[in-house]
Amino acid sequence: MSAGNISNDLFFLHNSYLHTTRPDLESFVDRTMPFWTTQDTRNAILSTLVPGGAAALAFATFAKDVETVKWWEAVRKPQWAPKDVRVYSLVDVLTIAPLGYASYLVYKNGGGFDYNDTRLALGLYGTNLLLALATVPIVKQRKISCLATNSILVHLTAAAAAYAFYNIDRRAGYLMIPYSLWTGYYAILTWAIKKENEIVKDL
Repeated sequence: MSAGNISNDLFFLHNSYLHTTRPDLESFVDRTMPFWTTQDTRNAILSTLVPGGAAALAFATFAKDVETVKWWEAVRKPQWAPKDVRVYSLVDVLTIAPLGYASYLVYKNGGGFDYNDTRLALGLYGTNLLLALATVPIVKQRKISCLATNSILVHLTAAAAAYAFYNIDRRAGYLMIPYSLWTGYYAILTWAIKKENEIVKDL
């Protein structure tokens, strides 16, 4: 190969590099094998602690609040509903725990907050967590109607976040499925409880 050919090839590569776009890079890099560093591992663990810690805190709150536990046991429920409030808290912990890792996958593989789809997905996720945390004071105040309404909002934002996550990173979407199903079940349950207690209203 002549020196002229090498020079031309180098010029072509240099010129191509200057005009490389994000789609070009995405087609070049294997998206199924993203670069993962020790810093990513640390960030993923920290992200997992956020929803997991919130769910654990809610579980501890309900478990120690004797009056709230007694109230929940006294509320009329459908026959298919678990009676113990701690069952709900335990399932909350198990289904919420993977969400932090899923959110970091979306952040990393979605290009961070520089892209609208990633901002939207993480915004839905954050809104859902805030609504889920609002369940704690609602139950402690024994407002069944408000709990039923909030549970629907929790489910809708969970389903929307799961869909948005899936469009960015399939693994993240899959990790959201148990939580989406549980919030759907919980929404149906709280509305059934509302119907069962309409005569007495909020106990």
